[in-house]
Amino acid sequence: MNATKRATLSSLLAALLSLSAQAGLYTYNFNDSGPIPQGGTVFSVEETISGIEHVISSVELILTFNDSASLSGNSSSGIQGLLNLGTATGSPFVSFSPTATSSSGQERIYDVTFSGASGTPGAGFNGLDPNNTWGLVLWDNSTSGIENGLVNWSLDITAVPEPVTVALAVFGALAVLIRLIFGRPPSSMAGIVRAKLRS
Repeated sequence: MNATKRATLSSLLAALLSLSAQAGLYTYNFNDSGPIPQGGTVFSVEETISGIEHVISSVELILTFNDSASLSGNSSSGIQGLLNLGTATGSPFVSFSPTATSSSGQERIYDVTFSGASGTPGAGFNGLDPNNTWGLVLWDNSTSGIENGLVNWSLDITAVPEPVTVALAVFGALAVLIRLIFGRPPSSMAGIVRAKLRS
């Protein structure tokens, strides 16, 4: 293989590695805060993100609360929540019942990762475009009269290239490799064999 072909092959491999390197973790920290009401009303905020070139593989949601009040992890009592992707009717969402997974002084932190299929509700947002408005809704089914409050929240979005993007890149790479090896793009596998026999 001459120097030109080697340089072309190196550039091709670098481009494929760059495609993989673009996948990664994107962290968004939000300072929305406020009391989580009891008695049928909700705490609700929306944040819009952009700039992610790939689709969702998993989403880690981290909520920081004032204290441990109503963090029961029970789907029928205590604080309940929804994380929505998009604002249209029928937008995908996940539901959760937070309990403290760690603490920082008086504050309690809830950390959960959603990596399943999307739905209404779903188990995650796998394969969806993250560049949208994310909505967080919290409410408290308790009747203790002791309100907890949200201090802040964050999203850690792991994004990967769409499968079709990877496939196109691979097929493109194969086409270039075939051209480097055989000097022209054979039209079929039979053409590849005939070209090899003639070389």
